[in-house]
Amino acid sequence: MKNNQPKSNKGLIAVMVLIIVVILILSGVVGYMLFGEQLGLTKLFSHETTAPATGEITTAAVTTAEPTTAEPTWEVPDIVGMKANDAYTALNHAGTRFEIKREYSEDVDAEHVISQSPDAGTVIKDSEKVLVIISKGVDQPNTTPPATRPSTGATSPTKKHSSGSSGDYILDGSDKRYVSFNEVTPLSEWEMTIALNEIYARRGRKFSTPPLQKYFSSKSWYKGTISPSDFNEGSLNQYEAANVQTILAVMSERGYR
Repeated sequence: MKNNQPKSNKGLIAVMVLIIVVILILSGVVGYMLFGEQLGLTKLFSHETTAPATGEITTAAVTTAEPTTAEPTWEVPDIVGMKANDAYTALNHAGTRFEIKREYSEDVDAEHVISQSPDAGTVIKDSEKVLVIISKGVDQPNTTPPATRPSTGATSPTKKHSSGSSGDYILDGSDKRYVSFNEVTPLSEWEMTIALNEIYARRGRKFSTPPLQKYFSSKSWYKGTISPSDFNEGSLNQYEAANVQTILAVMSERGYR
């Protein structure tokens, strides 16, 4: 029995040492887990790797504004010095709207363009107009007697230009050609009024003035279907629009409007 006692003590000591070692190991593991990152121990016991960069996802701001349609623009052609009819053609070909005025000139031949505004090359909006000044030639004394205004009962002009079976017009073909200033000048006030309104009448416009309505209703070619308030001058073609301006310019010069 005495010989076995030392062996038991040695075994007990070994067990106790093992227990202590296990406790220390467990304490170290728990301490590492709880405090390792704060004490910087993670870097000592881990291998640091760099992950490949991935594209960052950005969120673009969503706009709710509706797209706007820009107004069309046109470049003004150079028409100074051109014959009036050639100038009208050039302006219509370029897509620009225009307004015509006439002035006397000693330097520019009659029915030629004196000036334009804005200048050639200017870019204008579709709603804007080019002002075209047409020469009336050299100023001469007016030897034409003043026209006599027709009574409200007048139903026909004193001058007609026959256009065959399609009816008669003051200015025949004013929907297919440019009317010259010299064609309009000899007309009386009533004839100018008819010449102006027959351009609209071709397009089916009705008239609130009884003499005009009665006059056009007597024409076989007239088909009035559009009331004056609903009529749109935008329906006129390039010749008609230019001829309206020509007739109005002469009427204004004569003091008829």
